[in-house]
Amino acid sequence: MVRDMLRQTLHQLSSQEILRRVLSRPWMVILMVGAATLLFIVHIPQLSFQTSVYDLVIEDLPETAVYQRFKKTFGSDEIIRVVVKAENVFEPTTFRKIESLAEAASKVSGVRRVISLPGIKKAVDISGKWPLDKFAGVIAPIDLFRRNILSADHKTTVLTLVLRNNADDEAVIQAVDKMIARQGKDLSLYQIGMPLVSQTLVQLTEKDFSRLPPVTILIIAVILFLLFRNFHGLFMPLICVICALVWTFGLMAWIRIPLSMLTMIVPVFLIAVGTAHCLHIMSEYISCSQNTESQIDAVTRVYTGISFPTVLAVATTVIGLGSLLVNRIPTIREFAIFSCFGMLSLLVIVLTLLPAMMCVIPLPRRKNVDQSQASSWFEPVIKRIIHLDLNRQMITLPIIGGVVIFCIIGIFRMRVETNPMGYFKKNVPVNRHFHDIYQDLSGSFPMNVVM
Repeated sequence: MVRDMLRQTLHQLSSQEILRRVLSRPWMVILMVGAATLLFIVHIPQLSFQTSVYDLVIEDLPETAVYQRFKKTFGSDEIIRVVVKAENVFEPTTFRKIESLAEAASKVSGVRRVISLPGIKKAVDISGKWPLDKFAGVIAPIDLFRRNILSADHKTTVLTLVLRNNADDEAVIQAVDKMIARQGKDLSLYQIGMPLVSQTLVQLTEKDFSRLPPVTILIIAVILFLLFRNFHGLFMPLICVICALVWTFGLMAWIRIPLSMLTMIVPVFLIAVGTAHCLHIMSEYISCSQNTESQIDAVTRVYTGISFPTVLAVATTVIGLGSLLVNRIPTIREFAIFSCFGMLSLLVIVLTLLPAMMCVIPLPRRKNVDQSQASSWFEPVIKRIIHLDLNRQMITLPIIGGVVIFCIIGIFRMRVETNPMGYFKKNVPVNRHFHDIYQDLSGSFPMNVVM
């Protein structure tokens, strides 16, 4: 009995049975897929962005446990450094401005303490009566202050803002920006630090998410139009791919998983792979439609031969992506999960919505002989490649072998790079500030030694 139930279940889930049900009620299938897509669309406005250099942290490493213990004992090690440039930071007017900056920074919500030149003066000059030139002479021979607080030429100093645990980095950055904006033009100011890097990553991720998928879809649409030159070959694949994207990102928003640097790859990946799968089906459909008068006959002929290869292609892709689930980095696992969901969504849409649309939309207009010849402009190129493969193996095989060997050698020259500044172009402000601070000071990323 169990065997019969299993056989019946597998029969109902088979591609042929699914196709039969779709062809019997195409409008019902279109409405159901449309309702599901609408359900996901409703949640997309809740999609958030959260990306930082800590996305690549492996949680179960001993080093991570040590770092967490450090933070529990000493507090957060995240800092923002406000770089101040002037003709001479020890000039009384300039020093008073730096002092007011340090005082304003200490009042910013989320800032635990401020390390600054005026703060050091208050610590060593208890009476508060030292002239600035004496103070400059006292700290000059101290290596701890050189390049950490003050540049060698006395033209650059820095305020180090040590943040509290769970501080709102965005709010702190905005407050410091307002503090900098209130200063006059006689001081050159900017802020830099890991929170700024994370903020810039979020901004660039949002920008890429709003720009890359539409641009990719536009390019794909142009290519589809050039290949098929009809409504069917252009819009049907795009509708399927867009629905798969909506389902994927609607699910991310629904379960509150923010978009990160790695999951940002998912839309472009789905567009590329999804369009490729749809291309095979549409090419076969347009070919079959030239020899039949019925939409149902054309769809049946197409899916009878192409359903299993499509399922197999998606299954192998899902298996390959699923292998990333064993990775220890959470963001890579998120990429694997939503890529797999996107591919499975695409498979469902290709096996339901696409044949349903083929049933209700009139068949493509038949091509005459001239149009057929004009559309096969790429065929001579393919025939030439086939001729080389079949008749010039002594030439093609050594060339392919040489390319393979060259690429294998290149594998051993690969470098692993995790410097977050490598994500940015040179003209991005955070990148310019990151490199500028090294000209006069020690830098913007802290390193802690626990004794």
